[in-house]
Amino acid sequence: MQSVFGKTFLHVPGQAGKFALLLPWPALNQILETHRLEPPRLRLTREGKPVPPETYLSWQTSRRWPSAPRIPRVRTAAFTRWLREGATLVLDAVDELHPPVRTLASELERVFRVRVQVNAYAGWRTSHGFDLHWDDHDVFILQVDGRKRWQVYGVTRPHPLRDDPQPAPRPHGPPMWEATLEPGHLLYLPRGWWHVALPLNEPTLHLTVGIHNPTGADFLAWFVRRLRSREPFRQDIPHWRGSDAVAAWEQQLSQDLLAALQPGLIQEFLDASDAQARPRPAFSLPWSATPDVVPHGDYAVRWLIQRRLSIRQASPEEIHIDAAGRRWKFAPQARPILQSLLSGRIHRRSELLSLMPEVDPALVDDLVRQLIAEGLLALC
Repeated sequence: MQSVFGKTFLHVPGQAGKFALLLPWPALNQILETHRLEPPRLRLTREGKPVPPETYLSWQTSRRWPSAPRIPRVRTAAFTRWLREGATLVLDAVDELHPPVRTLASELERVFRVRVQVNAYAGWRTSHGFDLHWDDHDVFILQVDGRKRWQVYGVTRPHPLRDDPQPAPRPHGPPMWEATLEPGHLLYLPRGWWHVALPLNEPTLHLTVGIHNPTGADFLAWFVRRLRSREPFRQDIPHWRGSDAVAAWEQQLSQDLLAALQPGLIQEFLDASDAQARPRPAFSLPWSATPDVVPHGDYAVRWLIQRRLSIRQASPEEIHIDAAGRRWKFAPQARPILQSLLSGRIHRRSELLSLMPEVDPALVDDLVRQLIAEGLLALC
């Protein structure tokens, strides 16, 4: 994958039904029936243009709180009629709505060390939902059900950005690759690769996994915030003292900038990004809302932040973990348990106790209670 990721597209045929359990049609129906969804979270598109939301949604006012935002309701008949007439259903961030997709996104976040969002797309007729376009992030397309014809045109501007001062020119000529994705197939497209998807007059459902990789511009934005702690970069530009003073200041600033660009700085940026990542919401009710926090006897827990976190020895009496935008401090005796929990897999209480056999089990339970209370662990 390293020879492909970020460089070129990849089509991987797969066995029919390979992705069927991620989001089967009944699960999509249930999401539409049980959630309050409004644009842009839920939207319809047709021939590259959005369908007016007021034609398939209604908004109701709450009786109890009349001044609160209105509640969106899908008008089933109108919504379905648009789909019969060729509209494409788009549901953003379905990883927040359906556990199997959430698990997929969470595991991919551990692999790629970035935010992962999964969108769902469903079509029925032959109208395309989106015109020829490129995405500002890498995508994996997972064909769940039905078929869809894809045309890939390649990249016309290397590594384009969403707010790029120079737009990527549209491609000319025929596509460089064209094929039909069957159920179980996967298609990978790097950022900036032009493409269009065409329904084939049959029900089709696919998931698009968005991988939002950091760029050099993201690194520089982090680096500039970091430089604010250094006095030379907080000083005023001495423009009132003339061009010679400005030139001298510029030379000194360049030297300070080069001194700040130490080897390993990119790794510090990646580690800092991991440390700022927030866990996906997870609850351990009813237990986490009780004084005991965990049930009596055996239980199972899992670490919630799917990033590469490390334990640092701050002093002989203290170790640190930087996670969820904070620094967490622990006694060194907790290292074996913390190191194992950071793997992200599920741990039973008995396993945690075996990692620290010389420690009172009550202290292990206290550590678990603390981590659950702070939102770093959840009961399974």
